[in-house]
Amino acid sequence: MINVPMIEIDKIIIPERARVELGESYDKLKISIEKRGQITPIIINKKDNELVDGFRRLTALKELSIIHAKVAYEEDLTPIEKKLMELEANIHEPLTWDEKAKLRDQIHKIYVEMHGKAVRGHDSEGWGIKETAEIMGVSQAVISQDLNLVEVMTDVPGLKKMKSRRQALKMVDRFKEIAILTEIAKRESKKQSSGFPYILKHGDASEIVKTDIEEETIDLVIYDPPWGIDVDRIASSRGPRGEKTTFDDSEDAALNLNNALLPELYRVMKADAHMYMFIGIQFKDLYTDLLTNYETLIHRVNIMLDWFPQMKLQLLEMKKRALDLQKTRLWSFHVEPVPLIWVKEGGGYTDFDYKFMPRYETILFCSKGIKKRLNEVSSNIFEFNRPATTERIHTQEKPVDLIQRLIRLSSQPNEIILDPCAGSFVTAIAATITDRRSISIEKEREAYIKGVQRIAALTVGLEDEEELEDEEVSEDDNEQTDDN
Repeated sequence: MINVPMIEIDKIIIPERARVELGESYDKLKISIEKRGQITPIIINKKDNELVDGFRRLTALKELSIIHAKVAYEEDLTPIEKKLMELEANIHEPLTWDEKAKLRDQIHKIYVEMHGKAVRGHDSEGWGIKETAEIMGVSQAVISQDLNLVEVMTDVPGLKKMKSRRQALKMVDRFKEIAILTEIAKRESKKQSSGFPYILKHGDASEIVKTDIEEETIDLVIYDPPWGIDVDRIASSRGPRGEKTTFDDSEDAALNLNNALLPELYRVMKADAHMYMFIGIQFKDLYTDLLTNYETLIHRVNIMLDWFPQMKLQLLEMKKRALDLQKTRLWSFHVEPVPLIWVKEGGGYTDFDYKFMPRYETILFCSKGIKKRLNEVSSNIFEFNRPATTERIHTQEKPVDLIQRLIRLSSQPNEIILDPCAGSFVTAIAATITDRRSISIEKEREAYIKGVQRIAALTVGLEDEEELEDEEVSEDDNEQTDDN
């Protein structure tokens, strides 16, 4: 809409028939208007300024003490604007999961048509999933899932027979996995002459790397160890809705693993190989010191000697100990001082009664010796949604797209990628999709079995896959309906 008229809110007449329930999403709508301003005009009658549509928006504007409102006159609405008004009115009616998904999809597409499509990584006036989620008062994940459901229903009409949205999402996940694995199988057949496509191992990573992998054979390491933040205890305290964890995430366990594994990773990496290490931001200095053989610690101590002369004796003793430790070690990584950041669509695990939920993860960009060039220019911010809860087989599962991005930046086709803490085995999938080979190691038996089952579909025919789908559907039929 161009040159949207403005009118004093007090001049808008609210007939009784125009009043609607504010609903559970009203607070989110109000916050959105406060933060981004009014996006969608309120529809009024040109004759007497009587409200036709937009009671919730008008109420929010009044509560925010905003004097003027953007309006559109009912008589001047284009066909597409009338359609949007009709759809937004229907969203509050009782609907089945597929009807609601189609409605949200239609509304999203109309807004994109009106405002243009948002482009990731660019500041623009375009419209994206974030904006649709805000005006509807739901999460971005819900809108993204609904758009995906509608897209799949176009090709698979039978999907709408699922009794609940939750069952439908599981089925879509199954379809996606089959598609990915089918593509992997095709690529695998093309490169049999290049050796193994992937190796999956169960056991202690430090021992397996030490005994099974030769020196300087690994081209890239994707390393996502436990962080030592007791996420296992946090998750178990969240009640029945918290995701289960099966690994030891104590600080001692995390440090013991890194002390044992990092020298072995250094040994097997090629001279200029990269390593991406996921860490908790609170441990950045600790792990940087460990990785660089305390070079960064010594640098900080030198700075502190200038800042805190009253602590000179203690600081000099710390520096001496660090220098002594350096002499006992034969390995040292280069670590970029500024870490990479993976931005998610929503908050993660924490003691959320007392702390803010983190929406990002920190990645240390490391190399053995002088690092080789990146394959392309990239910012240090990576924006990828986590896999939906219904799709995850591991609580800390990373998105395949993110791992693919890191692999493409730091390796070449047919090179070998090592993931010593495989978890959900997304590195094996991402590496194979990008024509790389991989070695994945997982200590926890439950996670290993789930990962192997995921990868095992490579050798299963599509007929067998359909049988597995039928079994999953029959199991899902026993679940309660999820009205979202």
